[in-house]
Amino acid sequence: MSSEPFSISLIVERLQPLTPSPLSFLGTIVEYSQVTELSGFAVPGAYVLMGPERGVPGNGSRAQVAEAVFGVAVAVRNYGQGADGLTHEISPLIGQIRDQLIGWVPGKLATTGIQWLKGDILDYDGGTLLWMDTFQVNHVIGGRRCPT
Repeated sequence: MSSEPFSISLIVERLQPLTPSPLSFLGTIVEYSQVTELSGFAVPGAYVLMGPERGVPGNGSRAQVAEAVFGVAVAVRNYGQGADGLTHEISPLIGQIRDQLIGWVPGKLATTGIQWLKGDILDYDGGTLLWMDTFQVNHVIGGRRCPT
């Protein structure tokens, strides 16, 4: 058993069937952090981002349940006016990403299926709209006894 943080590579693998269509790009925080302006995002593209983890209080044993939060940022061309730019392109794309993730149990250490928490527009301009869906999954960490 591992005490490592939840691996977002599992999420990237799960979303891989959506490339090259409908997603032309699938990346992580590495690629996301290199974008300096909205026009720099690959479109349509998705970026899997690691979020916070927190422990669920238990009985004090070494194995513990951790809540892991992660996000999937989706960039598309914004053909609408401002925040109303949820175009015909992004709504089905968001739906396909959610369909791939909601309820899926990512690996033997997960104790729940993935749950959707929220979705919101992060930013937009005349050419690009950036949407973020936030998800949560519980997984087991620890399990090894400390040597005495």
